[in-house]
Amino acid sequence: MGVSGSGKTTLTTELLKTYSNLILVPSYTTRPMRENERNGRKYWHVSDEKFQEMIKNWELLEYALVHNKFYYGTRLSEIEKAFEKWLIPIKELDINWLEQVIQDSKWLDYVSIFLDLPDDKMVERIKFRGSVFQEEIDRRVASAQVERVKAKKICDYLIDASGTVKENLKQINKILQEIL
Repeated sequence: MGVSGSGKTTLTTELLKTYSNLILVPSYTTRPMRENERNGRKYWHVSDEKFQEMIKNWELLEYALVHNKFYYGTRLSEIEKAFEKWLIPIKELDINWLEQVIQDSKWLDYVSIFLDLPDDKMVERIKFRGSVFQEEIDRRVASAQVERVKAKKICDYLIDASGTVKENLKQINKILQEIL
């Protein structure tokens, strides 16, 4: 987990290259597929009806309606597939979703890592990605302030991700060496 621009996706990609026993667990979403996406990589794109059916049938570890627009969630069967292959699932989560996992899944053994950035560095990285309206930047900064407070209370590890990818990866590798 982490604030916007903290490098979650980049670091996850690097970890998957480094550790052959890790596997990315895709999220299920009702968001339309983007041009460069393929089902089953990072996301499974499903209809609203299918997502509601998964909720009704208790098939999701966690889920949320994001920006009152699209649902995102983790299907339990995706976690089970990883375990069946003797792999360790890795998952990018929103801090609010971790709260749901903690509350609803006492049986699940996990480690949570939160990547943080100072606000100025976060804004710099968000702007570097491309055109983002100031209103969106302000929303992400406000969201990051709330996320930091929650992370300090519920995450196993907090990392200052303002360094380079290599430096941040070194911090995460140290954690993984402790727990794997």
